[in-house]
Amino acid sequence: MRLLLGEPGSGKTTKVLGEVRQQGGRNDIRVVVPTATMAEHLRNRLAREGFATRPSCVSTMAGLVEEIAPEIGTADGGAAALLTQLVLEEKQIPAYAALSGSPGLARALSGAMEELANAGCDALQWAALERMGVHHERTLAEAYEGVERRLAECGLTWRAGQLAAAARRVRESGTGIGKLWLDGFFAFSRGELELIRSLREHADVTVTLPEWEGAAVAREELRRMGFREERLKRQRREPRVTLAAAATREREASEAALRLLEERAKGRAWHEMGVVIRGLQPYAGLLETTLRRAGIPVRSYSAMPLSGHPAGRFLAAVVEAALSGWEGTRTLEALRSAVAQSGQDVADDGWEHRVREALPLAGLDAMRRFAGSRVDAWRPMENWAGETATPAEWAARLGGLPRLAAVPRSGGAHSTEEVRAWRSRAAALRAWSDCLARTAALLPAEPLLLDGFWRPAQTVMRETSVREQDPRRDAVHILDAMEARQWELKVVIVCGLLEGEFPRTASASAVLGEDLRQRLRNSGVMLKTRGERESEEAFLLEVARSRATEELVLSWPEYDEQGRPALRSFALDHLGGEAARARALEVEPRAQAGRAPRPALQGSDLLEAVRSRHPSQRPTALEVYLQCPFRFHAEQTLGLAEPPGTPAERLNGRALGTLIHKVIAGWHRGEGELEELFERLWQELLRKERIPPSHRVELARLTMLRSLRFYQQDNRVREGWKVEVEMPLELNGEGLAVRGRADRVDTSLEGQCIVYDFKYSGGSGVSEKARMQEEGLLVQGGLYLAALRERGLSPAGFYFAGVRGEPSWKGSEDPAKVEQQIETSLAAARSAVERIYGGDIRVAPATDKTCDYCAFVDACRVQEGQWLKTQEASE
Repeated sequence: MRLLLGEPGSGKTTKVLGEVRQQGGRNDIRVVVPTATMAEHLRNRLAREGFATRPSCVSTMAGLVEEIAPEIGTADGGAAALLTQLVLEEKQIPAYAALSGSPGLARALSGAMEELANAGCDALQWAALERMGVHHERTLAEAYEGVERRLAECGLTWRAGQLAAAARRVRESGTGIGKLWLDGFFAFSRGELELIRSLREHADVTVTLPEWEGAAVAREELRRMGFREERLKRQRREPRVTLAAAATREREASEAALRLLEERAKGRAWHEMGVVIRGLQPYAGLLETTLRRAGIPVRSYSAMPLSGHPAGRFLAAVVEAALSGWEGTRTLEALRSAVAQSGQDVADDGWEHRVREALPLAGLDAMRRFAGSRVDAWRPMENWAGETATPAEWAARLGGLPRLAAVPRSGGAHSTEEVRAWRSRAAALRAWSDCLARTAALLPAEPLLLDGFWRPAQTVMRETSVREQDPRRDAVHILDAMEARQWELKVVIVCGLLEGEFPRTASASAVLGEDLRQRLRNSGVMLKTRGERESEEAFLLEVARSRATEELVLSWPEYDEQGRPALRSFALDHLGGEAARARALEVEPRAQAGRAPRPALQGSDLLEAVRSRHPSQRPTALEVYLQCPFRFHAEQTLGLAEPPGTPAERLNGRALGTLIHKVIAGWHRGEGELEELFERLWQELLRKERIPPSHRVELARLTMLRSLRFYQQDNRVREGWKVEVEMPLELNGEGLAVRGRADRVDTSLEGQCIVYDFKYSGGSGVSEKARMQEEGLLVQGGLYLAALRERGLSPAGFYFAGVRGEPSWKGSEDPAKVEQQIETSLAAARSAVERIYGGDIRVAPATDKTCDYCAFVDACRVQEGQWLKTQEASE
């Protein structure tokens, strides 16, 4: 019996595989590793070297235990969380009552129970420790006892119980295994050590462990068992190290892509390179997308939660829609999913607009009037929400929902990405069926409503992972640091080296605090302390760093998603390397493109169509053009519009602004008392737009009512001046044909006039409007003053009136400034009309904020240019 020790990079796995190859084709050998991904990696590595062996030759610890004691079922994370939730609902423990509906509570408690069980402390021992005064967690003891009882009723046990059963089976009957290697483990739990103790009596066992403080307990226990230590020296040469700072995570991913492409150009195979990250978020998706856009084949070894997979979200949306009685918003969400058959006809989105306009509505009959036959396949589920069935029956019914998902198109070739996407979807649909079956097995076999089955199923679903099978070999590997421990790659890029992220800061347990952990350790229950978990995180970085044999790049972003400075990992302070700056990924075309067409409509027929479409201009439309020609033509020339909002979205800024204009205009016309007029128009708006009551709606009502009261007190109406609201104005001179309506025009007996433009915003909002007016981007005020001058009046001033909260007045009555405003507006308007009639349709937002509320921002490429400018400015 041997214990092979060595620092990361000492070739422990290489030595193990060398010894395996020396065994020839023996069927009684086993290599045991921590995870299924590692097992797959070692099988493939042996196969590529021409060593033929059975798949069971390389297994996980869980696989070995199942082979030894197949009749012993173990509770995975989903099962443990669900049973814990059922116990909490059954016992109604007062200490947990406030959080009883939180999915995080059951997950935290079940995790704490499993940690205790792995440390050799079951519910009985936990109760005994309470009686001894070691802890005072009576509520946890009550829940722990209830969960263990539920586990026994379901024929399940904690993983520690399964390990103990396997150890007994080995002692009693042996295993038939002649030679065994355990490789890739950082340490061993108490139950795993007991299994090793039993295995050593029947097989020649070799264990590998890294030399680090976290393995000290396991190492000492193995020595007591009689394992002979052998130290392996580091075999890999030190790679060349580069420390790459990036402005953002996006630039960091771009730098990774560039370096991989550069290595590829040197003749490096894709499978000789990898990117190591610490966890799925936030890098896995970003790296996959960036590398694939650069033409780099990628294989990710991260498992995605079923609840976060597009197929899982679609199926869950269908169930939620059924439970809601097919409420329109929920049903529409499911119908328009990219996974659904009904979501494949992207060319026809008119039905979606019709549904949105008709909201709120409920029932499949109502949906069919607008969505047509798209809902026909959903008819069998129409009354599910009110029906009862056993858990097994519900599992079978919901297990049939994948038939609503789209299937691959038949005929023709499929791209690599299409094949990958379909393979991922198929894995998620299999996980869905398995999740439902496991849920049904854990619930009492009594009839219950759909909601009674679905809520427990969601608990299991949150703990269910989807890992797609990717047969490609020549691809860049994206590896979690935990999965990377048995890999050896020529080029490794380690991303996200920020303090607290990699290495991670160990968070305190909400159930088993640090003080309690220390008292338990003093009583022989060896739970990990926070310090030990942080030591493991630091060791993970060392493992990730040691995977490279030739090139190692350590990178980090200098700013977070909000633009705030980020703190790079302190661990980098102790590492040498060549400093570098991350670069932008610029894609060159494969072929030389011709001259780009002028961003304008060309041809007399098109230009004539534009002129006929815009024989006159509205000031607000001209302002849209001045802020972005592309938006103007999409909105005004083509008449494109956003999809109608849902009822909850209809009380938006435009609706509120229109309403307050109506109220103020009606009040000035003498149509009623201000508050009465407001309440009447408010109720009309809610009825017309079918806006449901909510706290947000009531807050908006109270805010506007308060604002109107302020305006009533401070409206700047001057004695002797005539107030006119919603005044129609025309400007037919100055080379323009403008038609508009001024919010408010005050006129003195001497013919002086002041124009007020109401904005439902506060002081900062109207200050921004005033700035844009000075720059010639807003022209309403100047054009209205010019139109009034055509009538023979004397323009005396213009004000933006911010009427949200206390009124804010931004403008001037200085004659020189008023004249300058008129001239600036006229010049900007004439320029805009000339460019409109000339067919100028370029994408040219006037300010960085122009795109923030543009409905067409996804139809142009401007955001990519702005992103590059931001990246370059931050360098």
